[in-house]
Amino acid sequence: MNLRIDFSPESLNDIEEIKLYLISEFGEKTSTDNIKKVMKSIRNLAQFPLQGTGIWERLGIESDYRYIYINHNYVFYRVEDESVKIIRILDARRDFIKILFGINIQTDDL
Repeated sequence: MNLRIDFSPESLNDIEEIKLYLISEFGEKTSTDNIKKVMKSIRNLAQFPLQGTGIWERLGIESDYRYIYINHNYVFYRVEDESVKIIRILDARRDFIKILFGINIQTDDL
């Protein structure tokens, strides 16, 4: 299976925010290395789209979103007919449940 990778506008913005944050805190090399790792993991989803954990499995929230964890970031995505849609790429310290679903729960499960 080799699916196309599509990025939501929000996920593209997330990548840019991560890049700028890492440059300001750790420098260009760290930023570049981190973004490369994230993008490599995202490209792997084209061949192995079910490698991530389903949100419903971990949190019991009804959703078709899956996630993978890379370098302190969660990549949230959905497997569609012929593509993997990258929904958001969020720092692990952010309240991703609220960002994704508008639900106010604090959890350390992910």
